[in-house]
Amino acid sequence: MNYSFNEESAMDLRSLRFLVLWPHKLGMEECLLDVDFKSGTRHFAARNHLNEVVACCTMVAEPKEIEAEVYGVRLRAMATHPNIRGKGAGKELLLYAMSKFKDGKFWCDAREVAVPFYLKCGWNVRSEPYDIPIIGKHFLMSK
Repeated sequence: MNYSFNEESAMDLRSLRFLVLWPHKLGMEECLLDVDFKSGTRHFAARNHLNEVVACCTMVAEPKEIEAEVYGVRLRAMATHPNIRGKGAGKELLLYAMSKFKDGKFWCDAREVAVPFYLKCGWNVRSEPYDIPIIGKHFLMSK
C-alpha cells in the first residue's frame, strides 16, 4: 500500500496516540505532550489512501549527551496503527521524518516491544532497561 508523508499538527495525531500509546488515558483529548507546541517540535504522519493517519511521530529539539556525544533531536510518540504494523509505513515515516533534519543525531526512550523495530531501522540500544511508570520497560536508543 502507498502512503503519503507530511508534517502535521499534534492535534491530528491524538487519535492514533490514544489507540496505540496511551489507551490508559481518559480520552484522546489527553494525548498531547508537554512539548507538542514548543518551538523546535515537529510532527509527522503517514496517511493512507483514505487520508487517515496510520503512523505518526514527533521530533523534539532536545539535546542529550550519550557517551560524550551530543544527540540533538529526540523522537517521541512514534506509533503505527495495529492493522498495518510490519508493512513498512512506520519505517518509511521514521526515515522521512529523520530526513528533515540536517546532520541530525537522534535519540529516544524506546518501549521494550519497539526495540526490534528500531534495531531494524539502524538504531542502537544505549542503556540497560529502565521503567517509566504506567508505560513499562524502556531502553535509551540512538541513531
